[in-house]
Amino acid sequence: MIVKRRTWLYRLAGQRFVQSISFEHPVTASWVRDALRQSVGIPVELWKCSSTDMLLR
Repeated sequence: MIVKRRTWLYRLAGQRFVQSISFEHPVTASWVRDALRQSVGIPVELWKCSSTDMLLR
């Protein structure tokens, strides 16, 4: 099954905390990796994220 999400969490090499990236339309993990490679670098870790994962408490 191919997972598509609008919001993804990622961590680059040497980073301690994760960062998020959002898109207008749901995209796959391979698309996110390509976009990150072109903009900030190669992600070490990548997680799919739903809107409930981003709730502030």
